[in-house]
Amino acid sequence: MRTLRMLVLLSLSLIVNGLWAQKSKPATSLEAGLKGEYFNGPNFERKVLTRTDPQVDFNWNWQPPGPGVQREYFSVRWTGKLFAPTSGAYRFSATVDDGVRVWVNGKKVIDEWRKQDDSNFVGEISLNGKQFYDLRIEYYNDWKGSVISVYWESPEDRKLFSFASRPQKTIPAKYLFSKPDRPKTAAAVPVVMRPPVAAKSETIHTLVTPTNRPATSVIKPARIKLTSVQPKQDVTPVSAVRVEPTRASILPEMGMPTSANQPVEHLKPGETVVPRNVVFSQSDYTLLPESCVELNKLVKALQATPALRVEIAGHTDNVGDKRLNMTLSEFRAKVVANYLIRHGISDTRITSKGYGGSRPVTDNISETQRAQNRRVEFTVVE
Repeated sequence: MRTLRMLVLLSLSLIVNGLWAQKSKPATSLEAGLKGEYFNGPNFERKVLTRTDPQVDFNWNWQPPGPGVQREYFSVRWTGKLFAPTSGAYRFSATVDDGVRVWVNGKKVIDEWRKQDDSNFVGEISLNGKQFYDLRIEYYNDWKGSVISVYWESPEDRKLFSFASRPQKTIPAKYLFSKPDRPKTAAAVPVVMRPPVAAKSETIHTLVTPTNRPATSVIKPARIKLTSVQPKQDVTPVSAVRVEPTRASILPEMGMPTSANQPVEHLKPGETVVPRNVVFSQSDYTLLPESCVELNKLVKALQATPALRVEIAGHTDNVGDKRLNMTLSEFRAKVVANYLIRHGISDTRITSKGYGGSRPVTDNISETQRAQNRRVEFTVVE
């Protein structure tokens, strides 16, 4: 009888230990590596690529980080789980060019979100062993150099190298995990089933053909497609959609600056030029190829007059968020400055700044006026 009791207690102990071990594991299945989301723009403006990166240890050396990603002015966000093998203080460090932020278990351990050359930063946090912690790493590149490596020192590493210089150790891939993306096919089911029950479909149909009865016609897919592509032209809020003119009217010449028809080779100190054909992708700072003609003239003028410097100013209209407009104007000016530098003009002769919509040259009432305010100015100084 005593032997039977011992067997029962042993069985219960094994069951309890098994349940406790299951609790220490993550609730959902994980896959190796961190989820990397790549954006064009230094502030996560437009996502163009998602992939799984085994570690955060990159030197792209002026090459695009991935398909569709710019080689400059881009940002990346890595998210996932970090497994702490032992308990104690963990020291995290990062070598970057330019900005980096690191969160571990919701705590920001590194915050150096600024333009800088290769620099090393350190942060520390205490973690319990054999547990998973949320990890988020954010990075942005300005121009030139594109480097980021994230390291750690585990409690065991710190003991081992307590009396010697500690080498930088990239976070091992075996301790980095992320949740796998769910299949996208399941998301399409609610879309197919929505028209028969959605009141909004009846409303749209009523606006287009108010004399018809919605009970028999709204659920027809063909009718829904027909009405959904014919919205009223006067209901789109101007503040919600950023509309830019066609390429021919972007950055037109202004009354005060030198006319775009005047050769830039004849620039004089104090003059401000707003060339007609320095153009960008809509709501972006990607310089379009047709801009090269005007910018090459400016390169020749600066090469012919080494004593001259140029101040580049980016401007936008007043449509949209002021902070985003400020960022857009700043990076458009920087892109133009970078073009001049790549074509042999010393960076000591170039300054750039963005003003957003704070310095309009005309009102912003009509699209023609807003087009005049969207511009890049070149001011020549000695």
